[in-house]
Amino acid sequence: MFPEHFLPSSRLALSVPLLFTLILSQQKSGHCDLIKLKAGGEIRGKLQKLPSESGEARIIETLTGGKITVDAQQIEFITNRPLSVEEYESRSKSIADTVDAHLELANWCSENHLISQRHAELEKVLLLEPDHAKARAALGYTNRDGEWMTRDELMRKNGYIKYKGRYVSTAELELLEKNEADLAEERKWFKKVKLWLSLMNSNNAQLQQEGLKNIQSINDPFAVSALARLMGKHENYLIRSLLVTTLSQITGDKPLRPLAELALSDPVQEIRESALQALSRRDVSQAIVYFIEALKNRSNLIVQRAGKGLELIGDKSVVPELISALVTTHTYRVRVPDTTTTYSFGTNGTFGNTGVVLPPDIEAGLLAGRYPNGVIVLPSQQPKIPMRTISVKHNHQNEAVLSALQEITQQNFGYNQRLWQLWWSSTQNKAGIIPVVQ
Repeated sequence: MFPEHFLPSSRLALSVPLLFTLILSQQKSGHCDLIKLKAGGEIRGKLQKLPSESGEARIIETLTGGKITVDAQQIEFITNRPLSVEEYESRSKSIADTVDAHLELANWCSENHLISQRHAELEKVLLLEPDHAKARAALGYTNRDGEWMTRDELMRKNGYIKYKGRYVSTAELELLEKNEADLAEERKWFKKVKLWLSLMNSNNAQLQQEGLKNIQSINDPFAVSALARLMGKHENYLIRSLLVTTLSQITGDKPLRPLAELALSDPVQEIRESALQALSRRDVSQAIVYFIEALKNRSNLIVQRAGKGLELIGDKSVVPELISALVTTHTYRVRVPDTTTTYSFGTNGTFGNTGVVLPPDIEAGLLAGRYPNGVIVLPSQQPKIPMRTISVKHNHQNEAVLSALQEITQQNFGYNQRLWQLWWSSTQNKAGIIPVVQ
């Protein structure tokens, strides 16, 4: 019916939709370049090969098909990431701030293998509905005595530490890391250190000096366990200060852990700083792990101290962990008069509810993290009102963590974790598409 020479063009016309679909599907599974501008904007698309006459300019084909030329002097950094991440960011900005919308986006993230983004959406669900059972379960929480905890938190609360994929007690961990000969040597030191501490505690000045000199002369790594156990939590801060001095003169890796614990947990600032300085004079590659773990501590006070420590002893290997700890969420247990109303943080970051009012100094203290173990609020004029314990969550911007990031990277994106992650991704890009800017 039709001339033969029309057939090829007809076949071509039929194949165009299929070809377009294939192109879209290939692009969908591909990657996208992102240019972060110093002025604060972002351009997404595909970087073009540089023509010889382009100088320092970069050309990018946008997702809509247009081409933009950007001077290198205007570029903060360039990175590359999957298009699915770009689609997630577009979706996340357009959805309603409701439980159902965030759950739907979390499911989409799961289908597209965006693990961290899925977790972020589930966390947003919990901000709207803290006791949402499915979101809690998806994030690995279990409910124990009315409090939601992850498995790691639950095990830590019960005194267990993860070691090579399983949970062990602190005592068992030490046994696993030592052989029988080492344990025998350490036992000898327990008797000696205990004796010398008792001499220091006597009323005889000569005996006190004898005990002090004996401890000051210790330089055997096998003595570290006894020193840490008997002196690390001593009620006398002078004994703990002596511990720092003694550990500082012992070589090897054994003093690293007790020094890190003192730097993070001792209530006296001078002792914490002294322990940190002692660590900074060593090969701290083995000690950094204790500070990284402390960035996840339930106490914001410890998180801040970990940030301060990593500013001094950290290197670029800790940047991802610092980025994750820029903003951390902490739970406070508060005793309040029992009412039928709920109690939470308001959108402006303050405590808000319709039935319970905290005294201003207590509210300010909780916001500042001064009550890591919670606080009891007694009703001023109604002592017979029943009390209940509630959990109050607060997001802390960790100044010490930001300071550590700035010191290690010489960059500053504030508390914007997304920009930090984009920048870090650009530095790890093996293709080297990082602009050279004077």
